[in-house]
Amino acid sequence: MLDNRSADVVRVSRTEAERIRMRKISDKGNDVVIELPQNSRLKDGDVLLSTAEKMLVVEITPEMVAVVSLKNIIDHHLFKTAVRIGHTIGNLHRPIRLEDNKIFLPIQAESELDLLRKLFSPMGEHVEVSSTYIVFEPEDGTNVHEH
Repeated sequence: MLDNRSADVVRVSRTEAERIRMRKISDKGNDVVIELPQNSRLKDGDVLLSTAEKMLVVEITPEMVAVVSLKNIIDHHLFKTAVRIGHTIGNLHRPIRLEDNKIFLPIQAESELDLLRKLFSPMGEHVEVSSTYIVFEPEDGTNVHEH
């Protein structure tokens, strides 16, 4: 087992952690080149190298964040699912229509359905993505610019 003096730390920001290639200087002054597989990202505490003589550990630097707390949440799991859905759809910059337990948003192609299915796959037990043809009228206040 290595003691703390043997561990070399590479500090990266959250945005750097999403890159697959970078060059950094460790806290011990070592030049470090990091190359990751496509679609991967660094996480705080990741060990990039571990030998009998050396250990190279990732440290994500803290950053200031806003905290929005909702009061009186009855079902925390439902809350997390709803926020993730809102975040995902919001990033698409599409107008929406809400009816019953459904969110309608205009799409142009089947490939967009595939994208939504992929984006919502972590919530698969709670979210179903399908399509239909309707006369779409956005909710008041949700007719944002489309990309």
